[in-house]
Amino acid sequence: MTGALLASTASATPSATADFEERVSTYYDSAQTIPCTPGDGTFCGVMVDVGVNETLARFLILYGTPVLKVLLILVVGLVLRNFLHRLIGGLSERIAAGEAQPGQSRWWRAGRGRGSSAGHSDTARHDGTMAFERRAQRARTLGSVLRSTTTAVLMTVTALLVLGQLGIPLGPLLAGVSVVGVAVGFGAQTLVKDFLAGIFLIAEDQFGVGDSVDLSADAKGTVEAVSLRVTRLRGVDGTVWYVRNGDLLRVGNRSQGWSRAVLDVDVPYSADAGRVAELLEDVGRELHAEREWRRHLLEEPQVWGVEALTLEKVVVRIAVRTAPLQQWAVARELRARIKARFDAEGVGHAVDDPAEPGADAPGSDAEPTGGSAQR
Repeated sequence: MTGALLASTASATPSATADFEERVSTYYDSAQTIPCTPGDGTFCGVMVDVGVNETLARFLILYGTPVLKVLLILVVGLVLRNFLHRLIGGLSERIAAGEAQPGQSRWWRAGRGRGSSAGHSDTARHDGTMAFERRAQRARTLGSVLRSTTTAVLMTVTALLVLGQLGIPLGPLLAGVSVVGVAVGFGAQTLVKDFLAGIFLIAEDQFGVGDSVDLSADAKGTVEAVSLRVTRLRGVDGTVWYVRNGDLLRVGNRSQGWSRAVLDVDVPYSADAGRVAELLEDVGRELHAEREWRRHLLEEPQVWGVEALTLEKVVVRIAVRTAPLQQWAVARELRARIKARFDAEGVGHAVDDPAEPGADAPGSDAEPTGGSAQR
């Protein structure tokens, strides 16, 4: 066996040597075609002028130029990626901080902020801390999406340019990638739909973390997380709902910008409707006058008057605009104060009709924590 191995090795050695010599001859012939005369102004000629061996200079030109081009492509791609990332990151942070507003200088915004905080220290602000956090989250999320997209595009272009410099034909490669892309597109169209819907959902600020939303007949509750693919919210009973963004056909947001607490007070026919309205107005003024509750209110509670008449009762409505997510706490406090005032004034209470349960009954889907309130 040893003899056979030596024989096969001996027979293979001349062939391998011949292949190597043929390759060297081919490389040498290619190098000889490069103009490299001292003083001719070419890069090869300049290297010969400074003392580099002519053969070495030819081989450096033959193999060094593609390597330098590949390195240059990689360096330019990385520098451009970092530059665009910094540009996108800086712009998103300025938007998140509220500084990227056209026509308003930083000094003007600082002066306006001091004036507004001094004049409205006791009232609920329309664009308070929650609005600032929502804007910051939206800007940073979109900035992250843009950075990822920029990286994918630049790296793809860089890879194609490098393959072109290495002599790899790009036509068959692009054709194969196109076929794979079409197949993946058909298979992942639902995923793409979810991501596109998530981008527009965040860009349009339809809802954010902490909002009380109604996304479908079953998925109602407080938003806990918003990603580009799914939205997670928790219902009143603690159920966690995961809703794909591509499946959202409508969104009901109870806490965006401002909310409204609406109370329907039932009184018997024997009660004086005018007197009842006066008592409700007094209760609303007292609530608005207290510092603890005034910071949750955007206006003084208003009595809208008689809302409905039934065979057993008269329904009088009182409403008040509140800060986001404060409508249920305000509604509960108003109910307690109205109950106490009606008891003190001797206003009777109507008997509820079992066939017509109140919309603000505990456990109703109208609101997460009980109480009739709507935006």
